[in-house]
Amino acid sequence: MTLVQLGKILRKEDVEWGDRVINNLEELAEVAKYLRASGFLIASTTGVWDLLHVSHCRYLGMTRATGHISIVEVDTDEVVRQRKPDNILRPIVPMDERLEMLAWSRPVDLIYQLVQGEDPIEFIRVMRPDVFVVSETSQDSKEEYLSLVREYCGRIEILPAQANVSTTERVRQMMMAGGVEKLIAVRDLLDRMLEAARSPEAQLKEEFNHD
Repeated sequence: MTLVQLGKILRKEDVEWGDRVINNLEELAEVAKYLRASGFLIASTTGVWDLLHVSHCRYLGMTRATGHISIVEVDTDEVVRQRKPDNILRPIVPMDERLEMLAWSRPVDLIYQLVQGEDPIEFIRVMRPDVFVVSETSQDSKEEYLSLVREYCGRIEILPAQANVSTTERVRQMMMAGGVEKLIAVRDLLDRMLEAARSPEAQLKEEFNHD
């Protein structure tokens, strides 16, 4: 992300969805520094955002309402699998699609993807949000975690569940209904669709590099 792209986002101009993605901690530091110097209050939250549903959307809207601009962290597929080793199905929706869906979500201004091996506390320490929002239904609302990030946040806002729905519950219901095979099929179909959507130039470049 460049400051030119950031300026367009702040002015509500049309940008490609990928322009909203912050690629590394160095970029995050520059973005946060610019926003703070310009007088913006940063609101932030973290999550997987798998099978995006109404509770997610309401939660993102309430997060955005606590500041002037929102920076939303999303876990990569590898991070999700590491945290949920007992569930081979998660995430259901691959990383590229979760990123794009978040980018098109009205309350989301900027996105940071947490990669495998990266300390999740560093995201908070580098950004130093004015408001850090967590859900009371997640492990992030426990004091064990909050004690690690509190010093880097202006304040911490703990929100109640926004609806009687969760990704975990939806996956459980599908499994009880014999939908495991369908979930795997959906995951594989999404992977194939994303692969097919890649530009011919990118495919040629990959083939060239293999040669």
